[in-house]
Amino acid sequence: MKLTFALLSAVLICAPAHAGVMLSIQPSPVVANPGDTGDVFDVVLTNTTGGSIAVAGFSFEVSVTDPDITLTSADFSPTLYAYIFAGDSLDQDAAQPLNTTSGQTLDGSDIYDIPGSAVTLTNNTSLALGEVFFSVSPTAALGPFAVSFNSDPAATSLTDASGNSVGIDTFTNGTINIVPEPSALPLTLAALAAFITLASRRRA
Repeated sequence: MKLTFALLSAVLICAPAHAGVMLSIQPSPVVANPGDTGDVFDVVLTNTTGGSIAVAGFSFEVSVTDPDITLTSADFSPTLYAYIFAGDSLDQDAAQPLNTTSGQTLDGSDIYDIPGSAVTLTNNTSLALGEVFFSVSPTAALGPFAVSFNSDPAATSLTDASGNSVGIDTFTNGTINIVPEPSALPLTLAALAAFITLASRRRA
């Protein structure tokens, strides 16, 4: 019994993990300061199915719950990976923005503009579905705040050249980490040290 359990455990540990088709927020966390404008993260599509997938259209919806963070726009110039339809998309051809909504929730979508064709992602390939810009209120609270996908296919989906759905297996959400301005950090540390010293004297 112990030997069987050990063998089973070894098989499970050694078995490769296949996420399949994955959407993720990258980088995560994204570091921002109160009052920032123009900070960015990418929406990234990764294929680890072991084969190839063909994508001719997509839509995605991402949202933040912190009212001090506003998702302002999305464009076709991601920083980490090439845009999936670079130079060949319906929105780019029409000089239309990638996003259709902004605020606490942002929706983006685009279509490959070569009829009957699609972009092929081979195994272990990543391409970006866009770059999302956000701003932070000057009075924003510090701390990590989640950026989440809406996994409902009505909001976030992939399609092939025939309009058929390409299943998404994994959604990896992200984090925006709001930290003090570097110039304010020494003042914050000095105030904290003064507070600790004062508290120690009162105890004494």
